[in-house]
Amino acid sequence: MNKTIKILLAVFAVLIALYFLFFRSSEKVSTEKIDAKLFVADSSKIDKIEIVKNSETIVLEKVNNQWKLTKPIDYPADTTNIYMMLSDLKNFTLESVASENPAKFNGYLDSVNNAKITTYQEGKPLGTFILGKTQANDNSYIKKPEENRILLASNLTAALFTKTSKDFRNKFMFAIPTFAVSSVSFKSTDSNNVDMTVSKSGDNKWVIGSDSVSSSVMEGFLNILANFNTDDFKDTVMTTFPVPVYTVTVNTTSGQPTVINLYKEPVTDPNGVPSYITQVSGNNQLFKLFGALATQLMKKRSDFIPPAPKPPPGK
Repeated sequence: MNKTIKILLAVFAVLIALYFLFFRSSEKVSTEKIDAKLFVADSSKIDKIEIVKNSETIVLEKVNNQWKLTKPIDYPADTTNIYMMLSDLKNFTLESVASENPAKFNGYLDSVNNAKITTYQEGKPLGTFILGKTQANDNSYIKKPEENRILLASNLTAALFTKTSKDFRNKFMFAIPTFAVSSVSFKSTDSNNVDMTVSKSGDNKWVIGSDSVSSSVMEGFLNILANFNTDDFKDTVMTTFPVPVYTVTVNTTSGQPTVINLYKEPVTDPNGVPSYITQVSGNNQLFKLFGALATQLMKKRSDFIPPAPKPPPGK
């Protein structure tokens, strides 16, 4: 072995020694399984979850046995998401210490999506942790505010807790039982000039005037009315309303009609997708529907009765 190679090998050995001395020694990581819980939670007794993310504070509370968003706005909560969060808060466990080196904490905590989670049970604080990045699947890194180490937690899905306040809101708009609908009227004030009523005849068939409507098409539309959710919310107070570009009036055999007014907003979407402020009778909340969802309500005659085929040329 020549002298140059011996020198290179010696330098390489020194570099390895320095790495373990200065870098590895400063990263005290335990691979030993902790198998512990941050707190013992009873999902049926958790009654408040506070999420602080960046400058936004989101508070979810169980009031009169119903979950609602109480901050930054008072509104019914999306219970599907709440129940998944409650399951995680009850079941997540601490697996191991990921890091005790503050210089490396940024590798586990996300300055943009970090969320400080405080859980309350029967009105009292149960525990607080800072939720960081996702490690894999439903494993996430967390940090106790009073501790100087990063922990790996299993069965804790960060995406459930790091949503915006809008995402926690119940997007329900209305639900009209299919069996109760007796007629649906459609009227537009735009160039489509829609003005029609689909009604149920004496023999339970759907018609527009004297023309029969496809039962499968009408059944599909009634299923839409049976559970309609919004795309977004319009929280700005509107004291006056312009003439709606489209109105759907659903009459039932069991009560007052449901009137749905759609007001077109100026197109601001870069892809040119229109949006509509939507008002539902009996509901003070205004909603916002985008193109695809709005068109589910804004029907034309041809949606129910296809135009007759044109005769062949020369006939």
